[in-house]
Amino acid sequence: MPSYHPISTLMEFLNSNATATTAGIFAFLVCLHFVLRKNNGRKNRAPAAAGAWPLVGHLRLLRGPQLPHVVLGSMADKYGPIFRIRLGVFQALVVSDWKIAKECLTTNDKAFSNRPKSVAVEVMGYNYAMFGLGPYGSYWRQMRKISILELLSNHRVGMLEQVRESEVQASIKDIYDTWKKNKGATNILKMEMQPWFGRLALKMAVRMLAGKRYSCDEHTSNQSHDALRKFFELSGTFTVTDAIPHLRWLDMGGYEKAMTKTAKEIDSFLGSWLEHKRKRASGQVKDEQKDFLDVMLSTIEGAASKDDGGFDVDTIIKSTCLVLLAGSSDSSMVTLTWALALLLNNNHVLKKAQAELDIHVGRKRQVQESDLKNLVYLQAIVKEALRLYPPTALMPARESMEDCVVGGYNIPKGTRLVVNLWKIHRDPSVWPDPSEFRPERFLTSHKDVDVRGQHFELIPFGSGRRICPGISLGLRVVHFTLASLIHGFEIKKPSDEPVDMTGSFGLTNMKATPLHALLAPRLSFNLVVIYKFKSPFCTAIPLYHPISRVMEFLNSYATATTAGSFAFLVCLHYVLWRNINGRKKRAPAAAGAWPLVGHLPLLSGPQLPHVVLGSMADKYGPIFRIKLGVLQELVVSDWKIAKECFTTNDMAFSNRPKSVAVEVMGYNYAMFGLGPYGSYWRQMRKISMLELLSNHRVGMLVHVRESEVQASIKDIYDTWKKNEGATNILKMEMKPWFGRLTLNMVVRMLAGKQNSCDEHESARTREALRGFLELAGTFTVSDAIPCLRWLDMGGYEKAMRKNAKEIDYFLEGWLKDHKRKRASGQVKDEQKDFLDVMLSTLEGASSKDDGGFDVDTIIKSTCLVFLTGATDTSTVTLTWALALLLNHNHVLEKAQAELDSHVGRKRQVQESDLKNLVYLQAIIKETLRLYPPAALLPARESMEDCMVGGYNIPKGTRLVVNLWKIHRDPSVWSDPCEFQPERFLKSHKDFDVRGQHFELIPFGSGRRICPGITLGLQVVHFILASLIHGFEIKKPSDEPVDMTESFGMSNMKATPLHVVLAPRLSSYLYEQITG
Repeated sequence: MPSYHPISTLMEFLNSNATATTAGIFAFLVCLHFVLRKNNGRKNRAPAAAGAWPLVGHLRLLRGPQLPHVVLGSMADKYGPIFRIRLGVFQALVVSDWKIAKECLTTNDKAFSNRPKSVAVEVMGYNYAMFGLGPYGSYWRQMRKISILELLSNHRVGMLEQVRESEVQASIKDIYDTWKKNKGATNILKMEMQPWFGRLALKMAVRMLAGKRYSCDEHTSNQSHDALRKFFELSGTFTVTDAIPHLRWLDMGGYEKAMTKTAKEIDSFLGSWLEHKRKRASGQVKDEQKDFLDVMLSTIEGAASKDDGGFDVDTIIKSTCLVLLAGSSDSSMVTLTWALALLLNNNHVLKKAQAELDIHVGRKRQVQESDLKNLVYLQAIVKEALRLYPPTALMPARESMEDCVVGGYNIPKGTRLVVNLWKIHRDPSVWPDPSEFRPERFLTSHKDVDVRGQHFELIPFGSGRRICPGISLGLRVVHFTLASLIHGFEIKKPSDEPVDMTGSFGLTNMKATPLHALLAPRLSFNLVVIYKFKSPFCTAIPLYHPISRVMEFLNSYATATTAGSFAFLVCLHYVLWRNINGRKKRAPAAAGAWPLVGHLPLLSGPQLPHVVLGSMADKYGPIFRIKLGVLQELVVSDWKIAKECFTTNDMAFSNRPKSVAVEVMGYNYAMFGLGPYGSYWRQMRKISMLELLSNHRVGMLVHVRESEVQASIKDIYDTWKKNEGATNILKMEMKPWFGRLTLNMVVRMLAGKQNSCDEHESARTREALRGFLELAGTFTVSDAIPCLRWLDMGGYEKAMRKNAKEIDYFLEGWLKDHKRKRASGQVKDEQKDFLDVMLSTLEGASSKDDGGFDVDTIIKSTCLVFLTGATDTSTVTLTWALALLLNHNHVLEKAQAELDSHVGRKRQVQESDLKNLVYLQAIIKETLRLYPPAALLPARESMEDCMVGGYNIPKGTRLVVNLWKIHRDPSVWSDPCEFQPERFLKSHKDFDVRGQHFELIPFGSGRRICPGITLGLQVVHFILASLIHGFEIKKPSDEPVDMTESFGMSNMKATPLHVVLAPRLSSYLYEQITG
């Protein structure tokens, strides 16, 4: 970075041009400055930092000797966590607090999605075609989508693992060869590490990008290296033009001229790469050999799109290459340099990291990328390095596209946002001893904090729409390079003096001084890797063979019993695998299956199964196989493949797999919703659809639903009235309220009983049903390995039998009561509940389709289907819907405005109003998209061999459809993780949840679709409408509602949902409710 500063350039220019013309220009600009300041408006603005000069603003404060992020950090101590500065003619908002940063990057993320213009990006970034630093719009969205889905997906990154491994191992060998040649009498090698990290990161990036060995052509290598180094230096140079665009014609310091020259050099080698790729016949490149350029050519070339930003295909490809080159190589080098510097200054941490490597890798082979998941302490080291020294100390600037409010202040359109990561990452209220290097904090107090933009206390890669798209790749490169280096060599400082930790000016937070280290090999020389160089791909052959690792494992288990048991399990595993696998084309199999238990360890936590399977889909594709015990499962994460399963192959996948829970608690599979496919299932579904859940029958019981909901609304009002106190509000936990209300409603529709009348019986019923749902959602060892059922590991089957008796007790009581009423002739048709209908339909009937069950068993098991299906799914959906509304108050207010418009405030909501509440319906659809009642669709089992996605699926395969992944598919849903009910009034207004639109199937599809959709939607819409119409509802604090999900059969919110309520209608509307 040159010491000559652009502000000095400006001052010298003004001093050296003392003519009247120059003075006049300067006077004009000063006047313009004050006119612009006057036009800033009178709104509530963030505090303005003092000391701004006319024309240049606060630029002089940022010229040194202190680094800009340090200066802005000191200003934050004086002016607060949010304040304004002026950079030339531009206003900038400086944020130094994680809560305010969170507000900017969540609530106001869309407003701050733009990048400010700069000369460097215009001249060297292909006139803003370089999307990472370009403006927000359709072109940016299209290119980011291509980058995330085609270039930087876990699947694509995983396919290039051998490229990274061979480049790192080749560079490790280079150090060894240099040590061997120059070690001298001391047996150590002194080396400058920063250039080594830079060359390696650039080699890796070039090879993944273009399939070229960066070092194969020394002349081309030096040319491209010099051009990229100039690009980084010039991009980090703040030109006078960027602050005062009117002075661009002067090109003070000659920076624009240098940028134009560098742009030509970069375009030269990028153009040659592209030309070389086009000369290769497309048929010569297999998918697993494709580099990023191959993928871009196949994705972009020949495509005509309205979202091309007006750029030709060559420009788009070359600019995207430059984004990936600049982003991956420089940030990786910066992080690796700081990480090693910190380790050298904290030798005990280095020793601990090497000890972890010795445990998980040993000293008889090199590190592999597959080892990284086990190196938790190394991961903590990298997190701590990113906390103390993020790749950019100031997050790349954004620019507001519209007026917005941040921290209670009005932020006008065009304001530049500067987030001081250096200051946020050293906040003493979040990080004890914030300036100290303590990786252990990420294994204890901050073990759940990640760097991927969700924890705003630590956002080294940004967050929101503009988050770095290459986080996964970058972390792999950094972890693998650092692990390989400290595993392969003993590393020390050249002297007892601590390593200098001075940072430098520039685009990235580069270490200002060289990083010298002393190295000596710590592994056997036999582990040197032999390379055969072959263009464009090279292969690495390690001398150490994995068979010896197996022998070491067997030797460590010395007893005959243990060895025999292990041998038996291995043989059993392969016999089963061969018998099941066959010779046909199979779906990709996920790696990491253990003998006997398969992939069960991967699904045991701490991440939820649907999240784990979603990550595996990123790696293995939208359809892949896993093994749970001795059972094969097909995991589908794409709506098109799900459609094929539920249309073309619906009959084949109509069966349910057997489970201990359904056998023991579901009346030996008489509970048809979870029972096997066959004549009994068809008969019971037919009765349910025609007699119990038809629109006519559901409509007949509208008075039941309305009275139960209104009674529960009155309960809240009465509790509020009793406990309102001085605050005039009531704090309440809503999840139990939703659960009791839906259970009361279902019991009354099912059995004609008011569940709340007998508190003891009501509590006993609730307890038994809660036990059923918890045990049904428990995956027992017996379900994966049936031959071990006799062990009853965990005692689950014993608990299930006890629960089954409890359930049967109250169902039997209801049934006897109804039989007695029928015998006495007390039941009229308009008063019939579901139990009455089932008795009149089934009693006395003898059918070959009864499945071998008696009538009482059929009726009780069908009651259990409705009880569990209706109560739990409704409670789950209502809880998530209210949680989302509380986190998005503007949506809640809009829904209440719709209710006021169509219902008013002079009466309660009625079910007949629901058809007019289109925004409320959109809210429920969006809730079901983000949080379906079951994140994984209840498993099915193939009854015959079939074809799915071009793969052979053998009979007996279990089908798992990951709704959570499908419902967040970015190719279908823009901003898929955001709560936007408006999408169902605009882009997705024709989408429904009834199983016909496979992009949104929260209740399943095909033969096994939930039969109670109509009733369920009526219940959910009516309860939510009544609640938000009747009460003002808010969060108890300013913190967002925790949206953590829980393990289990249904996708229940893991934590309580506390709210504060106050009536919003006249008191007589509550008091007149009689229940």
